[in-house]
Amino acid sequence: MRLLLRGLVHRGAGRLPAAAGSPARAAIEAAPDGVRLGVVRQGAVALPHADGVAEGHGLARPYWLAWVATMVFFGGFYALLVPLPRYLAAVGLPDWQVGLVLGTFGVASLVGRPVAGLASDRLGARPIMLAGAGSLAFGALAVSVTSSLALLVGLRILQALGYVAFTTAGTALVVQLTQPAERARRLAIFGAAANIAIALVPAAVAVLLSVAPVEAGLVASAGLAGLGGLLALRLPTRPATALRARTDHATASAVEAGGRILRDWAIPRRLWLPMLATGLLGGGFAAFFQFAPILAERRAVPAGLLYTTYGAAIIATRLLGGRLLDRWPVGRVVVLGAVLMTAGHAVIAATSGGLGGDAIGGLGLSGAGGVGLSGGAAGGLGRGLGLGLLLVAAALVAISGGLFHPALIAHHAALLPGAPGRASAAFYVAFDLGIGLGSWLLGVALQVAGLPGLYWTAAALAVAVVPLGPRLGRADAPAGPIGAASPPARRRDQHVRV
Repeated sequence: MRLLLRGLVHRGAGRLPAAAGSPARAAIEAAPDGVRLGVVRQGAVALPHADGVAEGHGLARPYWLAWVATMVFFGGFYALLVPLPRYLAAVGLPDWQVGLVLGTFGVASLVGRPVAGLASDRLGARPIMLAGAGSLAFGALAVSVTSSLALLVGLRILQALGYVAFTTAGTALVVQLTQPAERARRLAIFGAAANIAIALVPAAVAVLLSVAPVEAGLVASAGLAGLGGLLALRLPTRPATALRARTDHATASAVEAGGRILRDWAIPRRLWLPMLATGLLGGGFAAFFQFAPILAERRAVPAGLLYTTYGAAIIATRLLGGRLLDRWPVGRVVVLGAVLMTAGHAVIAATSGGLGGDAIGGLGLSGAGGVGLSGGAAGGLGRGLGLGLLLVAAALVAISGGLFHPALIAHHAALLPGAPGRASAAFYVAFDLGIGLGSWLLGVALQVAGLPGLYWTAAALAVAVVPLGPRLGRADAPAGPIGAASPPARRRDQHVRV
């Protein structure tokens, strides 16, 4: 079928008319879904792009459908944030076992990412997203019927595998549905789906649990995850790159297929540097992601306000700064993100060593002529100043993430143009590993030096990325805007297709 289509549509023409009843139209209509993916049926036949993405406005609908499905799925995932720890404590698990169950998620994520990436390249994104939605829904719902530690750990692993399957495949699909010139912006908008979910769903679940048992939150999580899967059912069945991979594997010898699998599992050298930058930024991000509740408790500020500020800032960055990502080289974006994250953590560290409202109030403020502020008034002013600085710091960390996260995903995809699933998995493996190892390191820093030590350590992780930024634009990296494939990579990809 692919040979027939090549014969009907000249490779160099890009688009040719395909009138009703013509051989070209008949061939397109009879082709499998994977070959038809992205074909514009309004008088033109769209040829696959070098990245395996068909050109044309027909891809807008799958993109936005994937966006909605992802937002709903993330709603199911974030719906677990409030009820799951409460349930684990309610069934009598001690604190260390609660931590064990919750921490299992990170280990399972690291193992599941590469598998999900390879599977989405071979089978297409839709079946992997469906499997992920079913896994999270079952893992959330089944928690409510057991108090066994072993079963709870197993269900947490199931939740993690569902999460990494859906998100890795969904990101890979968006990479395939977008052109390199606009990929970073589209990924930024796509990422806002998760940010909207975390801004709305945990608060809504907390309200639900104020009038319903904790199990209601688990049911809500399962319901949202299942709804995300139902929406994913309407996505394209098989992208062109997956069809090509299946055909190539079917015609290759057993030795060649085995060698290809080994190469697929290996991390290409050209990804090492961007993965290092991703891991360091993930470690810095862990200071807010994992330790914000402790920060809020010890600084006596509302944790919800920190998360709301973070969510609003990162959503605004993704929606308003997307075009900047497509115009700037990846190195410049990553350096800017690292500097902003460093500044945010430095603000928290510098104001966490006694510069709270009580400290300022204890000093008192007096001015010329005997006009001054009492200790209580000064304390109130200090607390307001401290809270304001914390909110500024949270916004800086959020803006940083809104910049470097989509930029580095697009950069990974540009370096592996024929394997968007592997590229997405490589990014998230580095990011998840950075969060995990960074959390261990930051926990030691907190134990030894308190909040200032924790956030100065996080600032050091972020600033270590600055010298790596300029190197991201050299060698195998694209010379132009983020996501623009380099000419050598494009020629190799075209050669494989001939």
